[in-house]
Amino acid sequence: MEEDKVSVIVPVYNVEEYIRECIKSIQVQTYSNLEIIVVNDGTKDKSIEIIKDLIEMDSRIRVISQPNQGLSAARNTGIENATGKYVAMIDSDDKIKPNFIEHLYTQAVKFDANIVRGSFRDFDGNIPDGWISDFTTDQKLGLNVLNEFLDNNTSFVVWSSLYNIDFLNTHNLRFIPGILLEDGDFTTRAYLKAEKVVTTDYKDYQYRIRPGSILTSNNAKRMSESEEIVIREFLKKLSITKSSRIRNVLQKAIYSFMRDWTRILTKNHIKLNKNVTCFDEALQSTKYIRAARPFKERLKFNTKVAIIKIKNLKK
Repeated sequence: MEEDKVSVIVPVYNVEEYIRECIKSIQVQTYSNLEIIVVNDGTKDKSIEIIKDLIEMDSRIRVISQPNQGLSAARNTGIENATGKYVAMIDSDDKIKPNFIEHLYTQAVKFDANIVRGSFRDFDGNIPDGWISDFTTDQKLGLNVLNEFLDNNTSFVVWSSLYNIDFLNTHNLRFIPGILLEDGDFTTRAYLKAEKVVTTDYKDYQYRIRPGSILTSNNAKRMSESEEIVIREFLKKLSITKSSRIRNVLQKAIYSFMRDWTRILTKNHIKLNKNVTCFDEALQSTKYIRAARPFKERLKFNTKVAIIKIKNLKK
């Protein structure tokens, strides 16, 4: 069962407190035919020095260094240098249980899947607050799985999954450099292209909640700008898509991004840039999707939109 190499990509930037635990959790995987690609994204601390002995003792580890370009670019570097049949992307402050790769790889081979997604928990074994981590389905067309993800507001993360590298390269699936909250964009585009996706209830990924991480730090302005970039691109896709089925899923995705964007704008008291035109366009394109959502969800969303509109009328 270990004929296929699996490439494990670990972007590294200022994680000296956590990187050793992360790398060691990868080294002790029950599936051992791995290459561990550590992408040094211009780290300013001792992250690489701290794992120097692990690098020297384990020939499966290689380090690729580049100037700091952000998480998206670091992941792209890892994908472009991967030599395995499958790719996993592990955040450098997290860790994985020993069966993580074996569980996902077994499903990938069994179903000849483009993507296999597992579940996750925090370090205490709990679902992180505000996340929806669990979702299981039989192997399906990626469009169908994506549709169910969107209906259930499942959290779009890339780090609990395994991806077939030929699938990623055939469809030129890469992360948008320079944006935050890039997982939602990448996941949506990948699932739209996938012929077969398998989801499992394996809870082998352990997500660390820490001060200073992207999701717990105040990067509100950049987050807002990132949502705008992603929504604008999906509106372009929607405008050239003929299939009513795909259009419906694209509209659901845009609505999902809009929920995040309105939350960021209202929570952090950010005004929309006066040159932003896609906000109203996104609202218009998702009106039928929003009408079908639960009442409390609609009320919450519409309230945030009203606050944003009022705020932007003020001089």
